[in-house]
Amino acid sequence: MKTIELDFGKFVCRAELLETEIAFRFVEHLPYEIKLTGWGEELYGTIGVDLGEESPVPMIPPGGLAYTRQGNYFCIFFGQTPAWPVEHIGYIIDGDWERLSESSDLDSVIVRTRQN
Repeated sequence: MKTIELDFGKFVCRAELLETEIAFRFVEHLPYEIKLTGWGEELYGTIGVDLGEESPVPMIPPGGLAYTRQGNYFCIFFGQTPAWPVEHIGYIIDGDWERLSESSDLDSVIVRTRQN
């Protein structure tokens, strides 16, 4: 499993990626600077890269990370609100995803390889 960081400016979350083809493709293009939009209990933004489609699922658990080919969006869930099936590519570790629901003004994220 690959560990990445999600830097929201105010705080940083660590995440682990699943061993899926889409997750491997996602890592190939790191880092990403993503402008975020909120919808329900989800933050999402385009990564500008088509990673394809493998096995979309209709539900992602809170703290889950996903990619959807529709819009080439990277999605961060702190509830269960996907608008359509997405590729589950990872999850935020250590319960840090709970901080997302407490912060209403998260407008961007830098996704990068975990720094030691």
